[in-house]
Parts: sequence; C-alpha cells; structure tokens
Amino acid sequence: EARTRAAVALLVDTSFSMAMDGRWVPMKRTALALHQLVSTRFRGDHLQLISFGRHARVVGIEELTALDAFYDKGTNLHHGLLLANRFFRKHPSAQPVLLIVTDGEPTAHLEGSGQAAFSYPPHPRTLALTVAELEASGRLGAQVSIFRLGEDPGLARFVDSLARRVDGRVVAPELDDLGAAVVGSYLGSRGPRGSSSGYAD
Repeated sequence: EARTRAAVALLVDTSFSMAMDGRWVPMKRTALALHQLVSTRFRGDHLQLISFGRHARVVGIEELTALDAFYDKGTNLHHGLLLANRFFRKHPSAQPVLLIVTDGEPTAHLEGSGQAAFSYPPHPRTLALTVAELEASGRLGAQVSIFRLGEDPGLARFVDSLARRVDGRVVAPELDDLGAAVVGSYLGSRGPRGSSSGYAD
C-alpha cells in the first residue's frame, strides 16, 4: 500500500566547487522550485532542505536562496545523510524520499566529537561512513535519487555504486535541466515505487 504522504529531504552540495563551476544559481533555483511545488500542491508532505559543505545543516528556503558562495573545504555527504535520516525517523508514517545534488566525491565526514574530518583524495573511512549512512536510508525505505553534476569520473563511479546499494537512481542532467529533473523525480516518487518520472540517466 502506497503511503499517501512523503518526507522529502533535498541535500544540496554547497562546497566551493559548486560556485566555481557555475552550479550555485541552478542549485538554488532547484531548491526553490521544489519548495514551491511542495508548499502549494502537496501540503501534506514534509520537506527539509539540507546543505552540505565541510559540515551539513538544515536550512530554510530563504536562507538557502540568500546564501553567498564561500570557500568551504569539504563535501560532507555523510553529515547530510545523518540529518536526512533523523528527519525521516521523525515522520515514520510518511514515504521517505532522498534527493541528493552534488558535483564531487565525499571528502569529509563527521566524527563522534562533532568535528569534520577532511581528506583529499577521499579517505576510505569517509567513503565507508557515507555508504553506511546511505544504507541506513535504504533500510528506512527511502527512495533515492542522486543528481550528478559535471563529468568527474571518480564521482560517477562512486554515485553509481551508492545507487546500486539502495536500488536508487542516478541522473546526470544538464545544469539548465536540474530543477526539472529534481521536481520530476519527486513527482515520480509519489507514485508506485519505481514509476518513471520521464527523466533518463
């Protein structure tokens, strides 16, 4: 039986490469489009926006759209996933939907002390913790879509392996199509599991 409400976590990469490569404004427009859709057409759904650079944090739409690019060394997807899973557990009767927008491999993770550990190239511990937290999302029943920006082959291999672990999907949209791809994935997640949203890899 399909759940009638969704708990949607949109994780957006705010590492400095997003700004350097012209992805900052499309990322903001994407978050705004999804927020607008949920708040007007799917008011029963819960949406949480999570930014992740060296650390991850929950942000409001006004804060995110006003956010200026800043030098922040690290892509801490591990911390972002921790926050997303906390959000999903707060809404146990809703279908978890995990949407990740990123342009780089994870290069930071959260230690038990709350400090972020950074390493480039990515440290095996960072990758292992990120994978473990995504698998926790899978155990919560999350429908996972990862939106890969850019042509980095290391990122492509990593996100493909992530998606396979949780029966998720990877989309590699052009920047101009990012918002439509994310919104389409969200709409597709509200139908039967695995239904097509009209966007191919």
